Amino acid sequence: MAWSAIERISVQAVQFILGIILARILSPKEYGIIGILLVFTAISNVFIDSGFTKALIQKQSRTKDDISTVFLFNIFISIVCYIALWLLAPYVENFYELEQLSILLRILALFLIINALFAVPVTLITIDLDFKTLTKLNFVTTIISGGIAVFMAYDGYGVWALVAQILIRSILTAILVWLVLKWRPNWVFSKTSLSNLFSYGSKLLISSLLSVTVNNFYALFIAKLISTKDLGYYTRGTQFTDVVYGILSSVLESVLLPGLSKVQEQREILIHQTRNIIKATAILVIPLFLFLAIMADPLVRVLLTEKWLPAVTILQIFCFARLITIISGINVNLLYVIGRTDLALKQQYSKILIRIIFLIAALKFGIIYIALAELMSTTIHFFINTYYPGKIMGYGAFSQLNDIKLIILAGVLMVVMVYCCIFFIESSLIQLFIAPILALPIYYGLLRLFKIQELSSLILKAKEFFGK
Repeated sequence: MAWSAIERISVQAVQFILGIILARILSPKEYGIIGILLVFTAISNVFIDSGFTKALIQKQSRTKDDISTVFLFNIFISIVCYIALWLLAPYVENFYELEQLSILLRILALFLIINALFAVPVTLITIDLDFKTLTKLNFVTTIISGGIAVFMAYDGYGVWALVAQILIRSILTAILVWLVLKWRPNWVFSKTSLSNLFSYGSKLLISSLLSVTVNNFYALFIAKLISTKDLGYYTRGTQFTDVVYGILSSVLESVLLPGLSKVQEQREILIHQTRNIIKATAILVIPLFLFLAIMADPLVRVLLTEKWLPAVTILQIFCFARLITIISGINVNLLYVIGRTDLALKQQYSKILIRIIFLIAALKFGIIYIALAELMSTTIHFFINTYYPGKIMGYGAFSQLNDIKLIILAGVLMVVMVYCCIFFIESSLIQLFIAPILALPIYYGLLRLFKIQELSSLILKAKEFFGK
Protein backbone atom coordinates (compact mmCIF):
# COMPACT_ATOMS: atom_id res chain seq x y z
CA MET A 1 0.00 0.00 0.00
CA ALA A 2 2.89 2.35 0.76
CA TRP A 3 4.45 1.86 -2.68
CA SER A 4 1.07 2.23 -4.33
CA ALA A 5 0.54 5.47 -2.40
CA ILE A 6 3.95 6.80 -3.48
CA GLU A 7 3.11 5.95 -7.09
CA ARG A 8 -0.25 7.70 -6.96
CA ILE A 9 1.00 10.74 -5.05
CA SER A 10 3.99 11.27 -7.33
CA VAL A 11 2.00 10.78 -10.52
CA GLN A 12 -0.97 12.85 -9.39
CA ALA A 13 1.33 15.61 -8.12
CA VAL A 14 2.98 15.85 -11.54
CA GLN A 15 -0.41 15.72 -13.28
CA PHE A 16 -1.73 18.38 -10.92
CA ILE A 17 1.13 20.77 -11.72
CA LEU A 18 0.86 20.08 -15.44
CA GLY A 19 -2.92 20.52 -15.25
CA ILE A 20 -2.49 23.94 -13.65
CA ILE A 21 -0.06 25.03 -16.37
CA LEU A 22 -2.38 23.78 -19.12
CA ALA A 23 -5.46 25.39 -17.52
CA ARG A 24 -3.71 28.76 -17.42
CA ILE A 25 -2.93 28.46 -21.14
CA LEU A 26 -6.08 26.80 -22.47
CA SER A 27 -9.67 28.04 -22.28
CA PRO A 28 -12.70 26.51 -20.50
CA LYS A 29 -14.19 25.71 -23.93
CA GLU A 30 -11.15 23.61 -24.89
CA TYR A 31 -11.45 21.68 -21.63
CA GLY A 32 -15.13 21.22 -22.42
CA ILE A 33 -14.26 19.68 -25.80
CA ILE A 34 -11.86 17.15 -24.26
CA GLY A 35 -14.54 16.44 -21.66
CA ILE A 36 -16.95 15.39 -24.42
CA LEU A 37 -14.34 13.15 -26.06
CA LEU A 38 -13.40 11.44 -22.81
CA VAL A 39 -17.00 10.39 -22.20
CA PHE A 40 -16.97 8.11 -25.24
CA THR A 41 -13.44 6.80 -24.75
CA ALA A 42 -13.99 6.19 -21.02
CA ILE A 43 -17.05 4.05 -21.71
CA SER A 44 -15.11 2.04 -24.31
CA ASN A 45 -12.08 1.68 -22.04
CA VAL A 46 -14.20 -0.09 -19.42
CA PHE A 47 -14.16 -3.21 -21.61
CA ILE A 48 -10.37 -3.26 -21.39
CA ASP A 49 -9.74 -2.01 -17.85
CA SER A 50 -12.42 -3.91 -15.95
CA GLY A 51 -14.03 -7.30 -15.78
CA PHE A 52 -11.65 -9.99 -16.93
CA THR A 53 -8.40 -8.40 -15.77
CA LYS A 54 -9.86 -8.14 -12.25
CA ALA A 55 -11.09 -11.72 -12.60
CA LEU A 56 -7.44 -12.74 -13.09
CA ILE A 57 -6.50 -10.98 -9.85
CA GLN A 58 -9.31 -12.60 -7.86
CA LYS A 59 -8.69 -16.11 -9.22
CA GLN A 60 -5.93 -17.70 -7.15
CA SER A 61 -5.48 -20.73 -9.45
CA ARG A 62 -4.98 -18.77 -12.68
CA THR A 63 -3.20 -20.54 -15.56
CA LYS A 64 -1.07 -19.39 -18.49
CA ASP A 65 -4.02 -20.07 -20.78
CA ASP A 66 -6.23 -17.85 -18.60
CA ILE A 67 -3.78 -14.96 -18.89
CA SER A 68 -3.25 -15.36 -22.63
CA THR A 69 -7.00 -15.63 -23.25
CA VAL A 70 -7.73 -12.36 -21.43
CA PHE A 71 -4.87 -10.67 -23.31
CA LEU A 72 -6.23 -11.68 -26.72
CA PHE A 73 -9.82 -10.95 -25.71
CA ASN A 74 -8.85 -7.40 -24.65
CA ILE A 75 -7.16 -6.71 -27.98
CA PHE A 76 -10.20 -7.96 -29.89
CA ILE A 77 -12.58 -5.84 -27.81
CA SER A 78 -10.40 -2.73 -28.17
CA ILE A 79 -10.46 -3.04 -31.97
CA VAL A 80 -14.24 -3.47 -31.95
CA CYS A 81 -14.64 -0.39 -29.73
CA TYR A 82 -12.32 1.67 -31.95
CA ILE A 83 -14.27 0.75 -35.10
CA ALA A 84 -17.52 1.68 -33.32
CA LEU A 85 -16.14 5.08 -32.28
CA TRP A 86 -14.75 5.68 -35.78
CA LEU A 87 -18.21 5.18 -37.25
CA LEU A 88 -19.89 7.17 -34.49
CA ALA A 89 -17.52 10.17 -34.69
CA PRO A 90 -19.33 12.19 -37.45
CA TYR A 91 -22.65 11.87 -35.60
CA VAL A 92 -21.03 13.13 -32.37
CA GLU A 93 -19.68 16.14 -34.26
CA ASN A 94 -23.10 16.91 -35.77
CA PHE A 95 -24.83 16.53 -32.40
CA TYR A 96 -22.58 19.05 -30.63
CA GLU A 97 -22.01 21.22 -33.73
CA LEU A 98 -18.28 21.53 -32.99
CA GLU A 99 -15.74 21.53 -35.82
CA GLN A 100 -12.96 18.90 -35.79
CA LEU A 101 -14.72 16.87 -33.07
CA SER A 102 -14.90 13.87 -35.42
CA ILE A 103 -11.17 13.75 -36.20
CA LEU A 104 -10.29 14.47 -32.56
CA LEU A 105 -12.36 11.49 -31.41
CA ARG A 106 -10.90 9.18 -34.07
CA ILE A 107 -7.32 10.10 -33.14
CA LEU A 108 -7.86 10.02 -29.36
CA ALA A 109 -9.63 6.64 -29.50
CA LEU A 110 -6.40 5.00 -30.70
CA PHE A 111 -5.31 4.83 -27.07
CA LEU A 112 -7.95 2.12 -26.52
CA ILE A 113 -5.98 -0.33 -28.67
CA ILE A 114 -2.69 0.75 -27.10
CA ASN A 115 -4.12 0.29 -23.57
CA ALA A 116 -5.25 -3.22 -24.47
CA LEU A 117 -1.62 -4.13 -25.22
CA PHE A 118 -0.50 -3.44 -21.64
CA ALA A 119 -3.66 -4.05 -19.55
CA VAL A 120 -2.80 -7.70 -18.79
CA PRO A 121 0.95 -7.07 -18.22
CA VAL A 122 0.09 -4.34 -15.70
CA THR A 123 -2.39 -6.73 -14.08
CA LEU A 124 0.38 -9.31 -13.65
CA ILE A 125 2.61 -6.71 -12.00
CA THR A 126 -0.32 -5.84 -9.70
CA ILE A 127 -0.88 -9.51 -8.81
CA ASP A 128 2.76 -9.67 -7.69
CA LEU A 129 2.15 -6.50 -5.62
CA ASP A 130 5.16 -4.95 -7.40
CA PHE A 131 3.99 -1.36 -7.06
CA LYS A 132 7.58 -0.15 -6.97
CA THR A 133 7.91 -0.95 -10.69
CA LEU A 134 4.55 0.66 -11.49
CA THR A 135 5.64 3.78 -9.60
CA LYS A 136 8.70 4.23 -11.79
CA LEU A 137 6.84 3.51 -15.04
CA ASN A 138 3.92 5.83 -14.39
CA PHE A 139 6.11 8.65 -13.09
CA VAL A 140 8.31 8.65 -16.20
CA THR A 141 5.41 8.45 -18.67
CA THR A 142 3.47 11.19 -16.89
CA ILE A 143 6.37 13.66 -16.95
CA ILE A 144 7.26 13.06 -20.60
CA SER A 145 3.69 13.15 -21.94
CA GLY A 146 2.79 16.16 -19.79
CA GLY A 147 5.88 18.07 -20.85
CA ILE A 148 5.05 17.55 -24.51
CA ALA A 149 1.44 18.66 -23.89
CA VAL A 150 2.59 21.89 -22.21
CA PHE A 151 4.96 22.65 -25.10
CA MET A 152 2.14 22.07 -27.61
CA ALA A 153 -0.27 24.25 -25.61
CA TYR A 154 2.22 27.12 -25.55
CA ASP A 155 2.74 26.65 -29.28
CA GLY A 156 -0.98 27.18 -29.94
CA TYR A 157 -2.20 23.62 -30.56
CA GLY A 158 -5.17 24.08 -28.20
CA VAL A 159 -7.18 20.94 -27.47
CA TRP A 160 -4.74 18.85 -29.53
CA ALA A 161 -2.24 19.27 -26.68
CA LEU A 162 -4.60 17.39 -24.34
CA VAL A 163 -5.18 14.66 -26.94
CA ALA A 164 -1.43 14.26 -27.45
CA GLN A 165 -0.86 13.99 -23.69
CA ILE A 166 -3.21 11.01 -23.42
CA LEU A 167 -1.89 9.21 -26.51
CA ILE A 168 1.80 9.70 -25.75
CA ARG A 169 1.40 8.45 -22.19
CA SER A 170 -0.34 5.28 -23.43
CA ILE A 171 2.36 4.61 -26.03
CA LEU A 172 5.21 5.11 -23.54
CA THR A 173 3.50 2.92 -20.94
CA ALA A 174 3.06 0.09 -23.44
CA ILE A 175 6.72 0.24 -24.49
CA LEU A 176 8.12 0.37 -20.95
CA VAL A 177 5.83 -2.33 -19.54
CA TRP A 178 6.85 -4.80 -22.26
CA LEU A 179 10.52 -3.96 -21.72
CA VAL A 180 10.27 -4.53 -17.95
CA LEU A 181 7.97 -7.57 -17.80
CA LYS A 182 9.36 -10.99 -18.66
CA TRP A 183 5.92 -12.51 -19.39
CA ARG A 184 4.95 -13.15 -22.98
CA PRO A 185 1.57 -14.52 -24.17
CA ASN A 186 1.46 -18.09 -25.44
CA TRP A 187 -1.11 -16.93 -28.02
CA VAL A 188 -3.69 -19.44 -26.81
CA PHE A 189 -7.35 -18.46 -26.74
CA SER A 190 -9.20 -20.90 -24.52
CA LYS A 191 -12.98 -20.95 -24.49
CA THR A 192 -12.78 -22.87 -21.22
CA SER A 193 -10.68 -20.13 -19.60
CA LEU A 194 -13.00 -17.42 -20.86
CA SER A 195 -16.01 -19.35 -19.58
CA ASN A 196 -14.43 -19.83 -16.13
CA LEU A 197 -13.62 -16.14 -15.84
CA PHE A 198 -16.95 -15.05 -17.31
CA SER A 199 -19.11 -15.57 -14.21
CA TYR A 200 -16.95 -13.19 -12.18
CA GLY A 201 -15.70 -10.85 -14.89
CA SER A 202 -18.92 -10.30 -16.82
CA LYS A 203 -20.84 -9.02 -13.80
CA LEU A 204 -18.00 -6.73 -12.87
CA LEU A 205 -17.77 -5.54 -16.47
CA ILE A 206 -21.48 -4.72 -16.64
CA SER A 207 -21.31 -2.99 -13.25
CA SER A 208 -18.30 -0.89 -14.29
CA LEU A 209 -19.83 -0.08 -17.67
CA LEU A 210 -23.04 1.17 -16.09
CA SER A 211 -21.11 3.14 -13.47
CA VAL A 212 -18.81 4.88 -15.96
CA THR A 213 -21.71 5.65 -18.30
CA VAL A 214 -23.72 7.30 -15.55
CA ASN A 215 -20.64 9.04 -14.09
CA ASN A 216 -20.14 10.70 -17.47
CA PHE A 217 -23.84 11.20 -18.13
CA TYR A 218 -23.66 14.89 -17.21
CA ALA A 219 -20.94 15.63 -19.78
CA LEU A 220 -23.12 14.40 -22.63
CA PHE A 221 -25.78 16.98 -21.86
CA ILE A 222 -24.04 19.95 -20.24
CA ALA A 223 -22.23 20.75 -23.48
CA LYS A 224 -25.44 20.38 -25.51
CA LEU A 225 -28.10 21.84 -23.21
CA ILE A 226 -26.02 24.52 -21.43
CA SER A 227 -22.65 25.23 -23.10
CA THR A 228 -19.24 23.72 -23.81
CA LYS A 229 -17.72 26.47 -21.65
CA ASP A 230 -19.84 25.41 -18.64
CA LEU A 231 -18.72 21.83 -19.19
CA GLY A 232 -15.15 23.15 -19.00
CA TYR A 233 -15.89 24.83 -15.64
CA TYR A 234 -17.57 21.67 -14.37
CA THR A 235 -14.69 19.46 -15.54
CA ARG A 236 -12.06 21.74 -14.05
CA GLY A 237 -14.00 21.98 -10.77
CA THR A 238 -14.04 18.21 -10.40
CA GLN A 239 -10.38 17.81 -11.36
CA PHE A 240 -9.06 19.36 -8.15
CA THR A 241 -10.98 16.86 -6.04
CA ASP A 242 -10.10 14.11 -8.48
CA VAL A 243 -6.40 14.62 -7.74
CA VAL A 244 -6.97 13.62 -4.10
CA TYR A 245 -9.67 11.13 -4.99
CA GLY A 246 -7.54 9.59 -7.73
CA ILE A 247 -4.61 9.02 -5.39
CA LEU A 248 -6.59 7.49 -2.55
CA SER A 249 -9.13 5.45 -4.51
CA SER A 250 -6.58 3.99 -6.92
CA VAL A 251 -4.29 3.03 -4.02
CA LEU A 252 -7.16 1.29 -2.26
CA GLU A 253 -8.49 -0.41 -5.38
CA SER A 254 -5.07 -1.59 -6.52
CA VAL A 255 -4.23 -3.05 -3.11
CA LEU A 256 -7.56 -4.21 -1.68
CA LEU A 257 -8.43 -6.85 -4.28
CA PRO A 258 -5.03 -8.58 -4.60
CA GLY A 259 -4.25 -8.10 -0.89
CA LEU A 260 -7.54 -9.14 0.72
CA SER A 261 -8.17 -11.91 -1.83
CA LYS A 262 -5.44 -13.87 -0.05
CA VAL A 263 -7.63 -14.04 3.09
CA GLN A 264 -11.01 -14.22 1.36
CA GLU A 265 -11.83 -17.53 3.10
CA GLN A 266 -10.87 -16.27 6.58
CA ARG A 267 -13.93 -14.19 7.37
CA GLU A 268 -12.91 -12.81 10.79
CA ILE A 269 -9.52 -11.65 9.52
CA LEU A 270 -11.20 -10.14 6.47
CA ILE A 271 -13.64 -8.11 8.59
CA HIS A 272 -10.86 -6.99 10.96
CA GLN A 273 -8.68 -5.83 8.07
CA THR A 274 -11.61 -4.03 6.43
CA ARG A 275 -12.39 -2.17 9.66
CA ASN A 276 -8.75 -1.08 9.97
CA ILE A 277 -8.68 0.06 6.33
CA ILE A 278 -11.84 2.16 6.73
CA LYS A 279 -10.54 3.85 9.88
CA ALA A 280 -7.11 4.52 8.40
CA THR A 281 -8.66 5.82 5.19
CA ALA A 282 -10.98 8.14 7.13
CA ILE A 283 -8.03 9.63 9.04
CA LEU A 284 -6.50 10.65 5.72
CA VAL A 285 -9.45 11.56 3.49
CA ILE A 286 -11.68 13.47 5.90
CA PRO A 287 -9.22 16.31 6.69
CA LEU A 288 -7.95 16.44 3.09
CA PHE A 289 -11.34 16.96 1.48
CA LEU A 290 -12.71 19.27 4.19
CA PHE A 291 -9.55 21.40 4.00
CA LEU A 292 -9.76 21.51 0.20
CA ALA A 293 -13.38 22.68 0.45
CA ILE A 294 -12.59 25.72 2.61
CA MET A 295 -9.52 26.59 0.53
CA ALA A 296 -11.24 26.26 -2.86
CA ASP A 297 -11.56 29.97 -3.60
CA PRO A 298 -7.96 31.06 -2.89
CA LEU A 299 -6.68 27.89 -4.56
CA VAL A 300 -8.47 28.65 -7.84
CA ARG A 301 -7.55 32.35 -7.74
CA VAL A 302 -3.83 31.67 -7.25
CA LEU A 303 -3.34 28.58 -9.39
CA LEU A 304 -5.83 28.96 -12.25
CA THR A 305 -6.54 32.72 -12.27
CA GLU A 306 -9.93 34.39 -11.93
CA LYS A 307 -11.21 33.18 -15.31
CA TRP A 308 -11.89 29.82 -13.58
CA LEU A 309 -13.77 31.19 -10.52
CA PRO A 310 -17.13 29.64 -11.61
CA ALA A 311 -15.49 26.28 -10.87
CA VAL A 312 -15.08 27.06 -7.14
CA THR A 313 -18.57 26.01 -6.01
CA ILE A 314 -18.35 22.84 -8.10
CA LEU A 315 -15.05 22.03 -6.41
CA GLN A 316 -16.50 22.51 -2.91
CA ILE A 317 -19.53 20.31 -3.56
CA PHE A 318 -17.39 17.55 -5.01
CA CYS A 319 -15.11 17.59 -1.98
CA PHE A 320 -17.98 16.14 0.04
CA ALA A 321 -19.13 13.82 -2.75
CA ARG A 322 -15.66 12.31 -3.29
CA LEU A 323 -15.11 11.94 0.45
CA ILE A 324 -18.22 9.77 0.73
CA THR A 325 -17.37 7.84 -2.44
CA ILE A 326 -13.96 6.69 -1.17
CA ILE A 327 -15.36 5.19 2.05
CA SER A 328 -18.29 3.78 0.11
CA GLY A 329 -16.02 2.19 -2.49
CA ILE A 330 -14.23 0.05 0.08
CA ASN A 331 -17.48 -1.85 0.56
CA VAL A 332 -17.80 -2.54 -3.16
CA ASN A 333 -14.25 -3.90 -3.26
CA LEU A 334 -15.11 -6.12 -0.32
CA LEU A 335 -17.81 -7.79 -2.42
CA TYR A 336 -15.27 -8.28 -5.21
CA VAL A 337 -12.88 -9.92 -2.75
CA ILE A 338 -15.39 -12.54 -1.63
CA GLY A 339 -16.39 -13.19 -5.26
CA ARG A 340 -19.89 -11.68 -5.00
CA THR A 341 -19.82 -9.53 -8.12
CA ASP A 342 -23.47 -10.52 -8.59
CA LEU A 343 -24.37 -8.52 -5.48
CA ALA A 344 -22.22 -5.59 -6.62
CA LEU A 345 -24.06 -5.59 -9.94
CA LYS A 346 -27.42 -5.84 -8.18
CA GLN A 347 -26.55 -2.77 -6.12
CA GLN A 348 -25.38 -0.96 -9.23
CA TYR A 349 -28.83 -1.06 -10.84
CA SER A 350 -30.45 0.80 -7.95
CA LYS A 351 -27.56 3.28 -7.69
CA ILE A 352 -27.79 4.11 -11.37
CA LEU A 353 -31.52 4.66 -11.21
CA ILE A 354 -31.09 7.09 -8.32
CA ARG A 355 -28.28 8.98 -10.04
CA ILE A 356 -30.13 9.33 -13.34
CA ILE A 357 -33.27 10.62 -11.62
CA PHE A 358 -31.29 13.29 -9.73
CA LEU A 359 -29.26 14.30 -12.79
CA ILE A 360 -32.27 14.64 -15.08
CA ALA A 361 -34.04 16.72 -12.44
CA ALA A 362 -30.99 19.00 -12.09
CA LEU A 363 -30.00 19.47 -15.74
CA LYS A 364 -32.32 22.40 -16.49
CA PHE A 365 -31.10 24.36 -13.43
CA GLY A 366 -27.39 24.54 -14.34
CA ILE A 367 -24.05 23.07 -13.30
CA ILE A 368 -24.32 23.93 -9.58
CA TYR A 369 -27.49 21.87 -9.23
CA ILE A 370 -25.95 19.06 -11.27
CA ALA A 371 -23.09 18.94 -8.74
CA LEU A 372 -25.59 18.95 -5.85
CA ALA A 373 -27.46 16.08 -7.52
CA GLU A 374 -24.20 14.14 -7.59
CA LEU A 375 -23.67 14.78 -3.87
CA MET A 376 -27.19 13.66 -2.98
CA SER A 377 -26.96 10.47 -5.02
CA THR A 378 -23.50 9.70 -3.61
CA THR A 379 -24.84 9.97 -0.07
CA ILE A 380 -27.61 7.49 -0.84
CA HIS A 381 -25.08 5.21 -2.59
CA PHE A 382 -23.14 4.89 0.66
CA PHE A 383 -26.07 3.19 2.35
CA ILE A 384 -26.66 0.97 -0.68
CA ASN A 385 -22.99 -0.08 -0.86
CA THR A 386 -22.86 -0.95 2.83
CA TYR A 387 -26.06 -3.02 2.79
CA TYR A 388 -24.55 -6.41 1.84
CA PRO A 389 -21.38 -6.05 3.96
CA GLY A 390 -23.77 -5.37 6.83
CA LYS A 391 -25.97 -8.33 5.98
CA ILE A 392 -23.19 -10.83 5.25
CA MET A 393 -20.51 -9.73 7.71
CA GLY A 394 -22.36 -7.65 10.28
CA TYR A 395 -20.38 -4.54 9.36
CA GLY A 396 -22.82 -2.15 7.72
CA ALA A 397 -23.34 1.61 7.36
CA PHE A 398 -24.00 2.54 10.98
CA SER A 399 -21.17 0.35 12.31
CA GLN A 400 -18.79 2.05 9.90
CA LEU A 401 -20.05 5.54 10.76
CA ASN A 402 -19.71 4.73 14.46
CA ASP A 403 -16.09 3.70 13.89
CA ILE A 404 -15.20 7.03 12.24
CA LYS A 405 -17.50 9.47 14.08
CA LEU A 406 -14.68 10.97 16.19
CA ILE A 407 -12.49 11.29 13.11
CA ILE A 408 -15.30 13.21 11.37
CA LEU A 409 -15.65 15.47 14.43
CA ALA A 410 -11.90 16.14 14.48
CA GLY A 411 -11.95 17.04 10.78
CA VAL A 412 -14.90 19.42 11.14
CA LEU A 413 -13.41 21.18 14.18
CA MET A 414 -10.09 21.52 12.37
CA VAL A 415 -11.54 23.29 9.30
CA VAL A 416 -13.71 25.55 11.46
CA MET A 417 -10.66 26.68 13.44
CA VAL A 418 -8.56 27.19 10.31
CA TYR A 419 -11.33 29.12 8.55
CA CYS A 420 -11.75 31.45 11.54
CA CYS A 421 -8.00 32.12 11.55
CA ILE A 422 -7.71 33.00 7.84
CA PHE A 423 -11.11 34.70 7.38
CA PHE A 424 -9.76 38.24 7.78
CA ILE A 425 -6.68 37.72 5.59
CA GLU A 426 -7.27 39.38 2.20
CA SER A 427 -4.39 37.85 0.24
CA SER A 428 -5.27 34.46 -1.28
CA LEU A 429 -1.58 33.57 -1.48
CA ILE A 430 -1.03 34.20 2.23
CA GLN A 431 -4.15 32.18 3.05
CA LEU A 432 -2.74 29.23 1.10
CA PHE A 433 0.55 29.56 2.95
CA ILE A 434 -0.82 29.87 6.48
CA ALA A 435 -3.77 27.45 6.33
CA PRO A 436 -1.84 24.13 6.06
CA ILE A 437 0.61 25.28 8.75
CA LEU A 438 -2.35 25.70 11.10
CA ALA A 439 -4.33 22.67 9.92
CA LEU A 440 -1.77 19.91 10.52
CA PRO A 441 -1.04 20.52 14.22
CA ILE A 442 -4.69 21.28 14.99
CA TYR A 443 -5.89 18.04 13.39
CA TYR A 444 -3.10 15.99 14.96
CA GLY A 445 -3.89 17.46 18.38
CA LEU A 446 -7.62 16.72 18.02
CA LEU A 447 -6.92 13.10 17.04
CA ARG A 448 -4.73 12.74 20.12
CA LEU A 449 -7.38 14.41 22.27
CA PHE A 450 -10.04 11.98 21.01
CA LYS A 451 -7.62 9.05 21.50
CA ILE A 452 -7.83 7.75 17.93
CA GLN A 453 -5.70 4.60 18.19
CA GLU A 454 -5.34 4.09 14.45
CA LEU A 455 -3.25 7.28 14.27
CA SER A 456 -0.43 5.68 16.27
CA SER A 457 -0.64 2.57 14.10
CA LEU A 458 -0.38 4.62 10.90
CA ILE A 459 2.61 6.59 12.19
CA LEU A 460 4.37 3.39 13.30
CA LYS A 461 3.84 1.67 9.94
CA ALA A 462 5.02 4.77 8.08
CA LYS A 463 8.21 4.86 10.18
CA GLU A 464 8.80 1.16 9.52
CA PHE A 465 8.34 1.60 5.77
CA PHE A 466 10.57 4.65 5.37
CA GLY A 467 13.06 3.13 7.80
CA LYS A 468 13.48 0.26 5.35
